Amino acid sequence: MPELRIDPLSRRQVILAPERAQRGAPSIEPFEPDPAPCDFCGGREDRTPPETFAIREPGTRPDTPGWRVRVVPNLYPATRLHEVVVHTPNHYEHFEDQDLAHRTDVVRAYQARMRDEPTAASVVVWNRGRAAGASRTHAHGQLFGLDRVPPTLEREGAAFGDDPCVLCRLTDDAELVITTSDGYRLAAHSVPFVANEVLIVPPCTPRFEELPDGELSDAADLIATAVTRTLRMLGEAVPFNLVIHSAPLGVDRFHWHGHLMPRTAVWGGLELGAELPIVAADPYETARRLRES
Repeated sequence: MPELRIDPLSRRQVILAPERAQRGAPSIEPFEPDPAPCDFCGGREDRTPPETFAIREPGTRPDTPGWRVRVVPNLYPATRLHEVVVHTPNHYEHFEDQDLAHRTDVVRAYQARMRDEPTAASVVVWNRGRAAGASRTHAHGQLFGLDRVPPTLEREGAAFGDDPCVLCRLTDDAELVITTSDGYRLAAHSVPFVANEVLIVPPCTPRFEELPDGELSDAADLIATAVTRTLRMLGEAVPFNLVIHSAPLGVDRFHWHGHLMPRTAVWGGLELGAELPIVAADPYETARRLRES
């Protein structure tokens, strides 16, 4: 039977209804790559605003080829700070395809911009696939710097204020854990916002941007594992959003973390009109399948 649950982390109400998955889901349309080269490709640096940050080969100049990761202002900003982090000059290479050194540089770029441009709250967002809100296929993400703490982070901050280990407790169930590595944990969310949601849980550190340099590769590797296993389980074409939540300014009782949210269902009137998601998945089955992926 469907069950109303409250997520102790986000404090959202969710209707968990795994049996609805038996209705079948519409097929996921392949997300065909944009024609290459695009504005984010190496050699097309003049097609974007001037870079605010880049990780480059020694001796190369800003806004020229020779970069590995490049950050530019968004042409159509939605917030005071809104930047695009281009993960690679290669049009067809995704984050999970890169070697560990390159993945680590991608994580380092987000960290650097969050430290250089502090705002009341920052949210890292990756959208892949049209259904997830992506307008381009070239691997990239976005950094939103907000003047006010958004509702989700505000609720999470309150949850950590009441119970500093709420995230650890949420992912303590061994049957929800998918894999662990050097203190990092990948787990199925027990009260998912969307079906097959995965939590990326590092050792307890309030802010992503304060993650020690020695742990960047661990974070990058676990993010890649989350993406790879999800795509193996649901199909290479599945759209998804990945978001990273870090402590807002002035908040110290927090545990930064990531949410990987596959977009396999279209929201209807109840979700939009009552803010009450119907999630057609069993978190324990999600964890089992991802362990086997």
